[in-house]
Amino acid sequence: MGYVPPPAPQHGLEEGPVLLKDGRTALLRRASKKDLPLFIAFLRRLSPESLRMRFFSPISPEKAAELLLSAKPEEEKVTLIVLTGEPQRIVATGEYVRVKGQDTAEVAFLVDDAYQGKGLGTLLLERLALIAAKRGVRRFQAFTLAENRPMLNVFMESGFQVKAHREGGEVEVEFEIVLTKKAAERFEWREKVSTIASLHPFFFPKGVAVVGASRDPESIGYRVVENLIFGRFQGPVFPVNEAIGKEGGTVGPLLAYPSLERVPGPVDLAVIAVPKERVGEALEASGRRGVRGVIVLTTGFTPEEAKALADKARRLSMRLLGPGSLGLTHTASRLAAGLVPLPRGGPLAISSQSGTLGRAVIAYAEGMGLGVSSFVSLGAKADISSNDLLQFWEEDEATQVILLYLESFGNPRRFSRLARRIGKRKPILAVHPSRDPLVRTLFAQAGVVRANSLEEAFDVAALLSLGRLPENGQVRLISNASGPSNLALEALKEGGLEVEHVDLGSEARAEAFQKALREALESEAGSVFLLFVPMGFAKEEEVLALVREAESPKPLLASFLGVEGPRARLLPGAVLYRFPESAAIALSRAWAYRRWREEPLLFPDFPDLKLEEARRLLEGKRRLSPEEARALLLAFGLPLGEDEGLRLRLTATPHPLFGPVLTLLLPTPLGETPLGLRLSPLTEGDAQELLRPLEGHVDPGPYREIVLRVSRLLEEFPQVERLELELSGPRVARFEVALGDR
Repeated sequence: MGYVPPPAPQHGLEEGPVLLKDGRTALLRRASKKDLPLFIAFLRRLSPESLRMRFFSPISPEKAAELLLSAKPEEEKVTLIVLTGEPQRIVATGEYVRVKGQDTAEVAFLVDDAYQGKGLGTLLLERLALIAAKRGVRRFQAFTLAENRPMLNVFMESGFQVKAHREGGEVEVEFEIVLTKKAAERFEWREKVSTIASLHPFFFPKGVAVVGASRDPESIGYRVVENLIFGRFQGPVFPVNEAIGKEGGTVGPLLAYPSLERVPGPVDLAVIAVPKERVGEALEASGRRGVRGVIVLTTGFTPEEAKALADKARRLSMRLLGPGSLGLTHTASRLAAGLVPLPRGGPLAISSQSGTLGRAVIAYAEGMGLGVSSFVSLGAKADISSNDLLQFWEEDEATQVILLYLESFGNPRRFSRLARRIGKRKPILAVHPSRDPLVRTLFAQAGVVRANSLEEAFDVAALLSLGRLPENGQVRLISNASGPSNLALEALKEGGLEVEHVDLGSEARAEAFQKALREALESEAGSVFLLFVPMGFAKEEEVLALVREAESPKPLLASFLGVEGPRARLLPGAVLYRFPESAAIALSRAWAYRRWREEPLLFPDFPDLKLEEARRLLEGKRRLSPEEARALLLAFGLPLGEDEGLRLRLTATPHPLFGPVLTLLLPTPLGETPLGLRLSPLTEGDAQELLRPLEGHVDPGPYREIVLRVSRLLEEFPQVERLELELSGPRVARFEVALGDR
């Protein structure tokens, strides 16, 4: 069994926003002595039965609060709380207390009666297990009353291998918290369920309120109402405007209301289009009305102001899209909630931080015949991000291809984990304006199809939307012109494809194309590429009809030089490109994605690692002596000493967003030549790609094990911020280890 990297929450492990099973928002953080009044108020709200289940006997709220916040000086105790509301109140707490001198800790939870069944016990167990494992705890034990079935179910359904022993009316449970694949999958599944539930009001609202609706046809509020009506949204739409509503007026054909509180029907999505100074007031009104999701179209917020809006929305149990969003569309529910009209339905989901760019790409997609399942304008990304949308689109049946226009990353490590999982089911394309090598590396490791431009992204998206990936790396190229076919040949070969070229000659007629196309579709080639140049012998409409009517189980691409129209256009079973290079690059990207998708995501484990020895060595240290650094490397099985062979340098340096970056360098008399870089954690495939430049010169196998062990070290002990290893052959000749504050 391989190593299982710990799940990476979207926000902090010990502090940050969290989602309940029903999609409502809350805040997780460590408890402190200052929280005593909050604990007393929390415990006073609980029923006597809930208190008995936790403390096994009657106890006053004041005494219970002191117990929950107390800790002996020699104890290692971590207490987490979940808060919600405005003002905030505790709705759940969980703790572990380590048994002195042992690698076992006792764990316990307490959840508000009104919040039981919303996944809080499971969430707290997961977080406490991840925190404790980092500190050397190997197992949890818990004692609960036999009648406390909900808490027993939390343990039994955690994904850990739980052993339960009943004695009288009590049950003792015990389980290893060393992360297994099953436990990690349960963590990811719980977060996905919560995330999808939180987004459901955005994509399938029962009713939509437009706060700031106006009678002026040129105003933003009016256009939002107009798009909802013209999109034929199958639900009530409520314009809200204090000035119009109290006079009993209308916006378009719809009756307007003076406030959200006065709206008579269901409202779980509010689109806010009011001046900046009134957005906070609109959020509070939405919270009082029980709205679950808000889209803020208003612009002009600083990053700090946008974050404050998101924090306010979370305290009111709402999720926020924006500010500065253009809104979203979803063809399955015929929803156009914002400034973008409902596009034609299709397999492509689009996310864009840039609003104006988003409208342009939808128009471009429609021009090439590529329909859109949903479009989301993220704006400032104060709350909802592309990481949230990826989880929704993973389960959205209408979405077959995902296209992201990314200007920045909030949590790239989380993005990488999600993309690796989702990319095994659905292709993810990304356009990023930066040429940062770290971004390119992130996409490569996560299986994201990177495009250098939006045009290229749509070239690839059109091909992937056919739902057919190349069956192998062989391409049958049919052409009637040597010049354009040479351009296609070179582009295909650069993309790692083997090309069998069938040159029909410049005088080929439609019958020759028909025969060659039939043979190509029946051949062992994984894809077929037909390149046509009008020469006056075969008619364009005849050859185009052949492509349209072809029934192909494999990707079929065509390029007709001189044809007017978009750069790529969808046909019933093929894609028609204006330029042969565009088609060749798109096919190369699809083939690279197919290869990545079939490669197993294996994070190798090493049974000889001495993790406890390394943990004791690093505990409480700010720096390591050369002897301690040597002992740390030996604990991870790194071979030390001189050896014959290629001399290399391997460095690991921290990045505030991307995490540890491993760089392989070749020392030369003129300086160091970078051979490659990868982001931790590394799979077997990642290590192989990092060392690919060594192939043909030395056996990369021993070096591969070194970089994988280094990656594991960085994952287990993030306080190791920098490593520099000088490799003499497949051994570590010299080393330097630096610690950080984490």
